[in-house]
Amino acid sequence: MLNEEYRDQLEEIEDSTEYDRQEIESNDGSYAIAWQDVLAVFASQTAGDANGAAVAYLDADNVDRLRTVLWDMNELDWRTETQTSEVEQTNEEGESETVMITETVLIIELTHHTPEKMRETYHFTDRQNEYLTLLSGEDNATLWGELLGGFVQGSGDVMTPGMDTVFADGVLQWPLPIAGTITSPQGYRTDPITGEISYHSGTDIAAPEGTPILAAADGTVTIANATDSWGGSYGYYVKIDHGSGLTTLYAHCSSICVTAGQQVKSGQVIAYVGQTGRATGPHLHFEIQGGANVN
Repeated sequence: MLNEEYRDQLEEIEDSTEYDRQEIESNDGSYAIAWQDVLAVFASQTAGDANGAAVAYLDADNVDRLRTVLWDMNELDWRTETQTSEVEQTNEEGESETVMITETVLIIELTHHTPEKMRETYHFTDRQNEYLTLLSGEDNATLWGELLGGFVQGSGDVMTPGMDTVFADGVLQWPLPIAGTITSPQGYRTDPITGEISYHSGTDIAAPEGTPILAAADGTVTIANATDSWGGSYGYYVKIDHGSGLTTLYAHCSSICVTAGQQVKSGQVIAYVGQTGRATGPHLHFEIQGGANVN
């Protein structure tokens, strides 16, 4: 219910202005609600109070408390910008030409506050601080993911990519053990529905639900959203830092099997194909940031 209220607020922002393209900015690089943090703060505040209430069930008062914590920890704002870009496209004669397009970009601004920040905001007592420290421990990340539905224990298998395709000058490998089908490329394109030129931030690869998703290169997991099935429209998703400013993002997963801070190898199973977030069918949305587009 609270996830729906959060999405309704996002839709109200989207409906309040005219725009050509939407982007998301976040103070911590994540597009998802960190429900494990929200619930840890809520439980500590509620059960740790001098007149602590049970949090194992959610009556109307507890739902109101949880709603307040959610919005205090996840602020929404927005702005619009006008951006002009050069785009290569093919004309009616089949010749390549460069055109200038000007877009109004709606930028959704997400500000996420940490449990540490909320200790100060809510003026936690020693007892509440003790509860929060226990619930926020790094060793609980996997447990929170399992409880909230988006994490599964992975085997750590390293698999061979399903295609010889490589990206970013050979640094990155195909992120699936099967060929899949690219249904929408990364970059500016003519939208098949509207006929207008628009930007697509990643490569969509159609694949059956549950297909393993592979790390495209060695790296460190920086974001592993297994607690918010909307995830800023990305659903359950994983982001990996490969060094030298190169990162990859894997979205719309049915579940993930890595945690933030984990070291992964090229070809290692990190998640499974799904259709969480804004998706109409099972596929992998694969983004490369700081490197070349998909070849």
